[in-house]
Amino acid sequence: MRRLTKQALFILAIVLVCILGIVRQPIHLGLDLRGGSSFILRVNATQPEVVEQTRRVLERRINAFGLSETAIQRYGSRGNELLVQVPDLRDPARIRKLLERRSVLEWYAVESGPYASREEAVAQHGDVLPLGRKLEATADHAWYLLKTPPVVQGTDLRDARVSMGDLSQPVTTFSLSQDAAKRFERYTQANIGRRAAIVLDDQILSVPEIEDVIRDSGQIRGARNRQEAEDLAVSLRAGALPAGVEVLQERTVEPSLGADSIRSGMRAGAVGLGAVVATMLIYYKRAGANATLALLLNGVLLMAALAYFGAVLTLPGIAGVILTIGMAVDSNVLIFERIREELRADKGTVAAIAAGFSKAFATLVDTHVTTVVSCGFLFLFGTPAVKGFAVTLAIGLVTNLFTSVFVSRVAFDWEMCRGKPLSI
Repeated sequence: MRRLTKQALFILAIVLVCILGIVRQPIHLGLDLRGGSSFILRVNATQPEVVEQTRRVLERRINAFGLSETAIQRYGSRGNELLVQVPDLRDPARIRKLLERRSVLEWYAVESGPYASREEAVAQHGDVLPLGRKLEATADHAWYLLKTPPVVQGTDLRDARVSMGDLSQPVTTFSLSQDAAKRFERYTQANIGRRAAIVLDDQILSVPEIEDVIRDSGQIRGARNRQEAEDLAVSLRAGALPAGVEVLQERTVEPSLGADSIRSGMRAGAVGLGAVVATMLIYYKRAGANATLALLLNGVLLMAALAYFGAVLTLPGIAGVILTIGMAVDSNVLIFERIREELRADKGTVAAIAAGFSKAFATLVDTHVTTVVSCGFLFLFGTPAVKGFAVTLAIGLVTNLFTSVFVSRVAFDWEMCRGKPLSI
């Protein structure tokens, strides 16, 4: 009994965590359910390969982990325009900045500065810049003379993440590739005590002093808040745009399905779920109630996982949820029929339940694993909408394995401990 109590408390704790996640991080709806924002972009290049590479970089930036289901596709007949549709967008200015930023990161050695203006910097060198030198300014219009070529570039980055720096200020931490790390180590070792400039899109972000030898990582300061540091990290991970991008048009997109279609879909889903629950209760009696409990908990776990991952729910995602419900019912039917077979073989109730779950477990794992592998291929090679379907279905399968095997078994054991006869 003590073991069952611990298991029940464990399930209750998971439910509370899931409810907390759903309440604190509501699931965002996609363009076809809630609408969003649409951007028409012009790529400052005409070569098809450059336009395609730009599209892929922008898709990696916006589709964080393939969950936001943002559609980026060719637009118009000119060949260098793109259509970007971002679902459930609450901050269009942030997305516009991500789209327009080229994210060309470079690390230069500083020769002199700061200067109050470009003219002052040029005048200090006889009105002619020395060979292999360039002038760049900070956001505060402080000019520095930098040595070219850069020591490190964005193409040398291996990863970029957000962390907390001194005084709890957010910074973007980046790590370098092996070759760049060796080059960076030699440079910092030879320039301890001198200044360096971190330049992003031809603007100096910071001019730190090299205090010690640095090998394979560094920090970019200057972000005003964590969101700005995260946006920079996302842009650096996705890579620099091969060409500049200009926003030609920005507008709000209404839900493509319409409110009536959404209500009809919700009504149909509720009727279908009710029919499934009623069938389970009529055919499997009290065991059907255990299956219904597992099914509801599976839905809570799935919605909580989508909320924690920041997923955007669209029609393909809803299709994944419906398919998950079907597989959850199928899993319980398989277990219940196994238990019935054991009872017909004149086994005791407790032994029949244990044997039924044990024999059905291998089959359940086999079917779920093969489907998850299929979801993996859909995620790797599918469009953003198909990726959303794959992610939703894969998460639903994992949660279903937990609810149909563990939660349902705890419900059966709890009834047996209370002395109730098995009704199946």
